[in-house]
Amino acid sequence: MESLDGFVDRLSKDVKCYYHLCKSKKYSLKKIDTNLRGRMGVFGWVEEKKRNNAFEVSTYKKLGDRSDVSHLADRVVLGMHYVSKKKDGGEATGIVFCIEKGIIERDYQRAVQALRAIVQFVA
Repeated sequence: MESLDGFVDRLSKDVKCYYHLCKSKKYSLKKIDTNLRGRMGVFGWVEEKKRNNAFEVSTYKKLGDRSDVSHLADRVVLGMHYVSKKKDGGEATGIVFCIEKGIIERDYQRAVQALRAIVQFVA
C-alpha cells in the first residue's frame, strides 16, 4: 500500500511541481521550490484520509475555473481554505480530488490532468 510520502512524490513528478510538508501533516503543492513565506506559489494540498483509505488533493476553485478543470473534481467545498463560508465570496472555495489507494488509476490521472492545467495559472 502506498504511503502519503510516496504518493506526494509520485504526484509532484507527474504534475511537474514541488511539495513541502506542512505543520498540519499535509503536503502543500507549489510551483516554486522555495520556503519563503508568500513566495511559494502554493496551489494545492494533499492529505491522507485513513478512514476512506484514500488520498485527497485540494486546490482553489478559482484556479480550476481559470484552467477549465473544475468539472473534473469530485466535490466543491465552500470556505475550505481557512475562510468562513460567510466571508468566502468565492476566494476560499475549494475543489477536491479523491484518489483511492491502489485501486483507481483513472482517478489519479484525472487529478494529474487538472493539476497540470492549474499550475500554469499560479503566479
